[in-house]
Amino acid sequence: MELKLLKCDWGMEHLGEMPERLRAYAAAGYDGVECANIGMAPNEFSELTNELGLDYVAMMFCDDEDAFATQLEAVKQTQPILINCHPGRDWFDLERSTRFFNEVQEMATTIDTQVVFETHRTRCLYSPWSTERILNALPWLRITADFSHFTNVAENPLTKPPYSDMMDLAIERTDHIHARVGSPQSAQVPDPRVGAGYRWTERFERWWDRIIEARHAESRPFLTINPEFGPPPYQPVSPETEEPLADIGDVCLWMTERFRSRWAGRLD
Repeated sequence: MELKLLKCDWGMEHLGEMPERLRAYAAAGYDGVECANIGMAPNEFSELTNELGLDYVAMMFCDDEDAFATQLEAVKQTQPILINCHPGRDWFDLERSTRFFNEVQEMATTIDTQVVFETHRTRCLYSPWSTERILNALPWLRITADFSHFTNVAENPLTKPPYSDMMDLAIERTDHIHARVGSPQSAQVPDPRVGAGYRWTERFERWWDRIIEARHAESRPFLTINPEFGPPPYQPVSPETEEPLADIGDVCLWMTERFRSRWAGRLD
C-alpha cells in the first residue's frame, strides 16, 4: 500500500497564486494537494497537477444537501482521487444527520470517486460520541480522521473507555487522515516537534498507525494523509508579538517526512 502524503493549501497564499503553489508543493516532494478553492480553471488545474505528478483531494464544506449537490458538480471537473466533505452541522440530531448522509451518498453515486466525511467541530461528526452514533446507524459511512477535534471537544486524551471504544470504531472506518496534532485544550498544538507538542504527536501516532495497519491489511492500493496545520488565528501565536510560534510550512513538511521515515519498507 502506498502512503500518499498531501500538502494542505490552507495558509500558503504567501507562496503566490495556485500555479506557483502547486510547483512549490511538487518541488518539496509532496504526492498531492488538498484544497477546496483551486483558484484557476478546472481544466488548467487538472493539466498542471498531472504535469507535476500531484494527486488532488477535493474539499467540500456542506451545511446541507443543496450545498453538497452544488459543490459536487464543480468538483467533478477537477479529477480528484478522493473527495473530503465537511458534513452538515453539529446541532443536527441523529435523524437529521442520517438523512443528510443518506441523501448525499445517493448524489455521490454520480461520480466515480470516493467521498469521505471529516470529523470536525461545527459538523455532524464534531465529537467522538456523535461520530459513534452516526457510524453505528450507517455501517457504510467512511470518514476522514481529524482527531484533533475529538480531543479538543471532549477535553480528554480519549485513551480509556468509553472514549477508547469510540476511537476504535472511528479508526475502523477511516479512509483519509488529517494528521494535525491537538490536545484537550486546543485543536492545534503550538509545535508538534518539541516538548508537550511532541508528546501529543506520539499519542496521535498510535491512532494513525492503527489506521494505516488496518487499511494495509485490507489490501488497499493507497491511503491519503494530509498533515494539515493551519495559520493564525487557528495556530497559536505569541501573546506579545502575535507572531506564529512555528512555521506551519516547516511543520507540515516535518510531519510528512516523519510518516515516510517511520513507515519506510513496512507496507511493501
